[in-house]
Amino acid sequence: MHIFVNVPYRMVEKNLERASSLSIGLEIYIDNHLIEEIDTGHVKELGKKLRDFNIPCTVHAPFMDLSPGGYDRLVRRITREKLKKTIEIGNILEAKACVCHPGYDKWRFDGNEQLWLDGSIETWSEVLDAANRDLLVIIENIFEETPETLIALFDYFREKNLWFCFDSGHFNLFSKTPLDDWLIPLKEKIKEMHLHDNNRTFDDHLPIGSGSFPFRELKAFLEQIRMKEIIFTVEPHSEATVVESIKRLKEFLS
Repeated sequence: MHIFVNVPYRMVEKNLERASSLSIGLEIYIDNHLIEEIDTGHVKELGKKLRDFNIPCTVHAPFMDLSPGGYDRLVRRITREKLKKTIEIGNILEAKACVCHPGYDKWRFDGNEQLWLDGSIETWSEVLDAANRDLLVIIENIFEETPETLIALFDYFREKNLWFCFDSGHFNLFSKTPLDDWLIPLKEKIKEMHLHDNNRTFDDHLPIGSGSFPFRELKAFLEQIRMKEIIFTVEPHSEATVVESIKRLKEFLS
């Protein structure tokens, strides 16, 4: 079972040997500006290097200022364009998955879940059409206090290639409901997990066990499902915690 580590696109090439020595995959983050500047030829070269080093990858789409289910049509159009460009990059890299943010929070949408859902359906329909059959399109929980909006979205696309990434740190910060309320209804849609920790005050992206997330409960859940079908990813926010984050994730999964 490969585990994955989040690395910005610009840092991938200089870390290929390191990733290979650690036997990890890479979650390649593509930011808002890079997505406009990226050279397709360079992406093809990078894909070849990843394959030469036998390093699997996923891609993480831009998210700052974007709103897949937003009210403003122009904002949604810009969001779709950036997401579809990321999908194109994922296709070229032969990535296993493209991870995206859903863009819902109750404050910006004044609790209007249907408004968000209507715009989201339009956006994800186009994004899914752009993805190769082998590229999973995966949406992670961010600001959601409950899983209802994501349940509704996945229910609409239940026969499509749209999947769920459970993010432990975001759950710990924002969820108002217990862990089982997320995992049980969405267990058939889980294809990835971002596993990091915090103390419910800041999105620190600490190594597993350094904060207050209930990892014992998560472990019990994982023991009941097909773990080998899940992509496990750490997203350390500092170079100092990379090795420890990998070490603790491997221990957690053992």
